[in-house]
Amino acid sequence: MEKKYLLGFDVGTSESKGSLTDLKGQILATAAVSHSVYSPKPGFAEHDPVNDWMKDFRLVIRQLLEKTGGHAEEIAAVGISTIMAAVTVVDENCEPLRNAILYGIDSRCVAQAEELNEKIGEERMLQEFGTVCTIEHFGPKLLWIRKNEPEIFKKIRHVTFASGFLTARLTGNYFVDKYSAASALPMLNPETQEWNEEFCRMVCPREWLPEIADSTYSIVGNVTKRGALETGLAEGTAVICGTTDAGAEAVSVGVVNPGDTMLMYGSTAFYISVTGDGRKNTKLWSNPYTIDGRYSCAGGMATTGSLTRWIRDELAPDLMAKEADGGENAYTALFREAENISPGSDGLIILPYFQGERMPIQDPAAKGVMFGLNLQHTRGHIVHAAFEGIGYGIAQNMDLMHEAGIPLDKVTAVGGGTKSLLWLQTVSNICGITQIVPEVTIGASYGDALMAGLAIGVIDSPEKIKELVKIRHVIEPDMEKHRQYKKYREIYHELYVRNKDLMHLL
Repeated sequence: MEKKYLLGFDVGTSESKGSLTDLKGQILATAAVSHSVYSPKPGFAEHDPVNDWMKDFRLVIRQLLEKTGGHAEEIAAVGISTIMAAVTVVDENCEPLRNAILYGIDSRCVAQAEELNEKIGEERMLQEFGTVCTIEHFGPKLLWIRKNEPEIFKKIRHVTFASGFLTARLTGNYFVDKYSAASALPMLNPETQEWNEEFCRMVCPREWLPEIADSTYSIVGNVTKRGALETGLAEGTAVICGTTDAGAEAVSVGVVNPGDTMLMYGSTAFYISVTGDGRKNTKLWSNPYTIDGRYSCAGGMATTGSLTRWIRDELAPDLMAKEADGGENAYTALFREAENISPGSDGLIILPYFQGERMPIQDPAAKGVMFGLNLQHTRGHIVHAAFEGIGYGIAQNMDLMHEAGIPLDKVTAVGGGTKSLLWLQTVSNICGITQIVPEVTIGASYGDALMAGLAIGVIDSPEKIKELVKIRHVIEPDMEKHRQYKKYREIYHELYVRNKDLMHLL
């Protein structure tokens, strides 16, 4: 059959998405399937690689082909992205030995991160990597398995990282892309992009780790008979190396050249700025980019969209019931209650540390705070203060970008949060930045399809992707409100500083 399609598949925190495009990158169909995050103990966050990821993949492919009337044999290439640092250990048959341990929302490995930093020495860590180990990195998570689940550790034959697990199930080959591998501290030598034998011995045998390849232009294999049976793809379909969700999402909206920056409003917030070279000794994650030969600085917060979801689920059951009866979307109704509230939410400030916090404080023991509540505050005030709290956190992260020498006056905004113009405007006002919202914000699965097109040569260059991007909204900051927010930003900062010790006691 003639090849007609590019397929992108992405695994997020709470759902998987797929995109099917033509060979020029025009969207033909999208699909999504929800899954759960398992938390067997406080601070744990896991996915089931087979019953979540592989099952979702099969369902999404079926939906996409049904929507387009296409056939699996017509798919030219597949690109895959997933949440970063979903550490997945498997046996010789690529069968998972336990659930995947997720990124920074899983805080079980604090002690192991501290142990590695102590063994190697923070000064050497900063010299080698430009940062120290945190719960975001692969090494502490693997060391946790080694220390706490020795029987499982003995059975490991391959260590994979989410997207690499899926490509291995499809092709039988074990790879990790350079962008994702940058989080494999302390095992990775960032200068050579090779595994460091000395540091690997502290965590796991070197031979368990996958080969390192480019994110975009590396075709790591073709779909095997097993892969075809498990997913519904055609045997022989080309599979690219793949990458992480945030990197793929950035590509999907044309963030491909130095100076381009993406701000993603998802369950968590994540931002990526493309740079012409690697940056060391910053408080940001500095990685090779998903577009080969380019670099990026990135960071993220732990609780953003998941906070607004918590407010909806716990504080607005009436609105959810109306939606279930065919009424207005609960989020739309809830967010409307936050309109016409002044900057500062009449003295209410929320620290959005409901799952600890990633950047800038890197504190998994941080706690959420609603500060300044009084009897005049409404549910709308809480929503508005949540938008502001997330905005204050984003502003702190933007400060890290400025400190790293990255000019920042506008960003491309993507993700579910872009549906709320109030949220976007609040963040622009707090940060003093312009936000550009593309017409199509399908997300990482679309970026996966575009990268698959680059890999097989049907899309000529990353610059061609920019031509596909159309603009829906431009959100300019209100600089008078920006000035009003200055004092609230200071209180937000001090709330954490003054209460950190009490949070840790909890």
